Amino acid sequence: HGLPTRFLDWSTNALVALFFAVEAEYTGEFSAVYCFPAPFFAKIDLHPDPFGFDETVRFIPSHQTPRIATQSGVFTIHPVPRDSFMPPDLIRLVIPNECRYTIKRSLWRLGVHYASLFPGLDGISRHIEWSRTLKH
Repeated sequence: HGLPTRFLDWSTNALVALFFAVEAEYTGEFSAVYCFPAPFFAKIDLHPDPFGFDETVRFIPSHQTPRIATQSGVFTIHPVPRDSFMPPDLIRLVIPNECRYTIKRSLWRLGVHYASLFPGLDGISRHIEWSRTLKH
């Protein structure tokens, strides 16, 4: 929602991650999906203060919104949120710009699109706009 935070959101669903890599209009050379072998789970009930972690940890919230659930969302908590996150085991899968449209159409055929990932009127509206205009 635009609020700076120590949490970085991820998806455990590769198709969801791929959707977010290709969903926006992009004028650069490529997009990417990042894969990160998950660190240990933070026990938030034992450590409720996100400022108390001195290493990156994985976090699954106890309260799930419909959006987090449909996007198979998990988070990492970062000790210094403004620091670049480039651990040595981070994998970057590059998607050439010219493949974006084809991938997005393929994801649509698999049921991965705005309406399925953003429950409610906003997601349905974005999906209709995308499917009925030239914003492919």
